[in-house]
Amino acid sequence: MRVQHARGFAVDYSETHPILSIYGSADTTRYVLLPANTSSSEKFSPGLVPIRTPVQRLVVTSTTHLGLVELLDARDCLVGIGQADFVYDADIRRRAAQGQIQEVAVGGTLNIELVLALQPDLVMVSANPGGVASYQPLLEAGIPVVVNAEWQEASPLGKAEWVKLLAVLLGRESVANERFGTIAATYDSLTRQLPATAPVPLVITGSPFQGAWYVPGRNSYVGQLLRDARVTWAGEHDSSSEISFNMSLETLYSYGLRADYWINPGMYTQRRELGETDERITAFRPYRRGEVYGHNRRVSDAGGDDYYESGAVRPDLVLADLIEIFHPDVLNHSLYYYQKLE
Repeated sequence: MRVQHARGFAVDYSETHPILSIYGSADTTRYVLLPANTSSSEKFSPGLVPIRTPVQRLVVTSTTHLGLVELLDARDCLVGIGQADFVYDADIRRRAAQGQIQEVAVGGTLNIELVLALQPDLVMVSANPGGVASYQPLLEAGIPVVVNAEWQEASPLGKAEWVKLLAVLLGRESVANERFGTIAATYDSLTRQLPATAPVPLVITGSPFQGAWYVPGRNSYVGQLLRDARVTWAGEHDSSSEISFNMSLETLYSYGLRADYWINPGMYTQRRELGETDERITAFRPYRRGEVYGHNRRVSDAGGDDYYESGAVRPDLVLADLIEIFHPDVLNHSLYYYQKLE
């Protein structure tokens, strides 16, 4: 299994056992992946964390992790999830309601005692300033903790390719290779379907929140999607490595008066609700023309948004939605994650 797009992890098969490396902002965590029947007396290089594979009892803490699980058809491995209200997948929510899957982070804080009681083979967490060391009670109990930093990837395919990290832990490399290969090929095909003469719309993204308005930078995951959908947007000239940065409403105002489309304004379903956040944005051209789109077409009754779940591993569907919105004469595609605000 080769990692081609992701920059945050690597798998090395040159040793006796596969070595999984996850690159953090300050250091690298390396895991040695052992068959379940490997002798516990086997010695490894210092710094290598052993994980018995294939993992059969898995705890995940983010809905983006669930996207990886779902793509691999690995729901039966789940024994714990963060919080069921944030989940879109109906089968996982049903199993959580029946007690087959435990909620381990209700309120946003991981319940260490509950995780220990589940006796998982692995806990997958999102990147945090403390890294793996902040989960010391789990480590002392012999439960490996893997930090998933897919959200830090700068490309949509790089973000989706983290499915291969979970695949090597679950022993499902062939499934990941096949499905990710199809997704990558479809994504690349979509980028080539836009004719060179296609117009380049101006787009605004996000919405005001507590006096701040964050927009994606050029070298971010969303920025890459917008470039591949062939648009220009407020913030595209920011060449830093930041995922997003705060832009004043006064600066955005000049963009808003000229923009063709507005996307990702939050979980609003009606323009009226969006306009009530700040009366000045009702003058924005997309607002007046009704060209405002949110990624809330697939949302559960409790508020779980599939864009943050399966959308993490289906950038081909996200890009198809954006091309359909910005270049409606190209694909004839039915919107999957996005819908126009009423």
